[in-house]
Amino acid sequence: MSKKQRWYGSKTVFPHNYSKQFSRFKITHDALWRAMIRRLELEKDNLVLVTGDTGTGKSHFTGNLCFKKGATTENFIEKDGSMMFEDEKGFIIDPDELAIKMIHGAGDVLWVDESRDALSRRNWASKINKTIISRKNKNRKLRKIVFLLLPYEKELDSEMVKHATLWIWVKKRGLCEVYCRRSGIKGGSGLNIQEILKREERYFKENPQMSMCPPEVHPEFIGRMAFGPLTANLERRYLDLVEMKKAVGELSDEEKRKAGIEVKREPKDIIQEAIKKIKDGEIKDKKTVWDMLDETDLDDEKRMKMLNFYLKLEGWGTFNKLFDKSKLKQVEVDW
Repeated sequence: MSKKQRWYGSKTVFPHNYSKQFSRFKITHDALWRAMIRRLELEKDNLVLVTGDTGTGKSHFTGNLCFKKGATTENFIEKDGSMMFEDEKGFIIDPDELAIKMIHGAGDVLWVDESRDALSRRNWASKINKTIISRKNKNRKLRKIVFLLLPYEKELDSEMVKHATLWIWVKKRGLCEVYCRRSGIKGGSGLNIQEILKREERYFKENPQMSMCPPEVHPEFIGRMAFGPLTANLERRYLDLVEMKKAVGELSDEEKRKAGIEVKREPKDIIQEAIKKIKDGEIKDKKTVWDMLDETDLDDEKRMKMLNFYLKLEGWGTFNKLFDKSKLKQVEVDW
């Protein structure tokens, strides 16, 4: 056996016969939109993951579909005269708002944008993953089109990705690759993005001279899509939505409870709320204070230690001195 044959025989990653036919296939926006509509007609939903480096044009790609297709297509499932994408209703940056929209209405388009500040984005991605997993497990026939935009593929939870219909990787401005979950394959587990990434790692190890991995090595690859930037008017429309949603802020705890969203607060927040109620005269005895702190799930020692710490910060004595009239007279409190 020649050296060349031994080298070739050691490789494991090759162009896939199924995907070779898509090597030059260009998917149009019209074709993608018709395919997603067809899934809705078959009582199936569409979860489309859109990833790519910051600045590559994920929002321009999604905006072209939502503004030009979703906002001009009547919601044929609700049949109430509304469009499938309506700006204020369909554009989302808050995970809790997504949790509400995922279970209300049908036939609509949701655009979940990554427009969060850098400090909160990591937690944001985690909450988005959990929201989609929980909502999809409860209702598998949402009949919605959801575009989820994230910069990093590794932030996608493997359980959440199983529900995905398409993964669109924005390679650079104006060009993306499209990957689709394969049906009718024994042992299939939905779209497995992590396996695609591992396959690429193997390809580069086996082909160190290559700087790019041909997408045809992935059986999930179904073609490329080209897209242009948003027009000036549409970009202004997008930026206005970002500013409006940021100004609205996150839902209040009361709004979350009404929507059936579990509200989990930090012990610090619960203790500070209790102290505020003491200050406002809403709590007038120790038992009520202690009962309120049950929500912290801290043991008695840690609960007492944290409560006393924040009481002292507010200029009050310790818990033992609360509501003791003889001792309260000796303590000047400047709220």
